[in-house]
Amino acid sequence: MRQTKQKRRFRLRYILLLACLFYLSTIFFNQEKMMRDLEQERKAKEDKINSLNVEIAELQDKIRYADTPEFIEKIAREELNMLKPGEIIYIDKEKNKNKFIKGIGN
Repeated sequence: MRQTKQKRRFRLRYILLLACLFYLSTIFFNQEKMMRDLEQERKAKEDKINSLNVEIAELQDKIRYADTPEFIEKIAREELNMLKPGEIIYIDKEKNKNKFIKGIGN
């Protein structure tokens, strides 16, 4: 009788120990997976921050360029078709008739 009680206690302890080990290992692996996921998310956000910083720098350069006289002149010439005083535009009507030049500048 005593021997069976000791065996039962031993089995019960063994089962409880295995259950605790299983529980702890499950928690450990879940935390490891969570840490990897969080690390990937952090890296993705850092990459996005870096790309946004590059975009911000490019936009700041464009803003600085927009205040220059060269940019204002470029917009005036290209979009508003303005000319400088005394400037004359020549249009070559024969340019489009030449088969070798055709398509260039269109």
